[in-house]
Amino acid sequence: MTIAFDTIDEAAVRDCEERLKLAMLASDVSALDALLADDLIIIDHQGRRVDKAQDIEVHRTGVLKLADIEFLDVAIKPLDNAALVSVRAKVSGAYYDEKFSEKLIYTRVWQRNGDSWIVVLAHFSRITM
Repeated sequence: MTIAFDTIDEAAVRDCEERLKLAMLASDVSALDALLADDLIIIDHQGRRVDKAQDIEVHRTGVLKLADIEFLDVAIKPLDNAALVSVRAKVSGAYYDEKFSEKLIYTRVWQRNGDSWIVVLAHFSRITM
């Protein structure tokens, strides 16, 4: 069954993006677990493929500590039962205790999962803007 995408759904996806951002900042592994598909595929800024367990583990262990994520703009393209999201952001924190501050662009595919939304694919790259 195809579920029509409307402005309420776009608002829900924007809310999910905000919840994902807050979960990443807090390294809230329970929230991340709920927002990320079990078969999630992430391609990071170095072209490495990362799965859900690996992504959550860097938060759980403190390897990745995000200090700030500032969304510069968010674009959402509705699809049947899914949404493509592009987010430009300024991100700062520490990775293995090495501080960083980057401008990144994220592309995520959110898929409706019952009454909620989950990320099934993500990619991010450094940008110079």
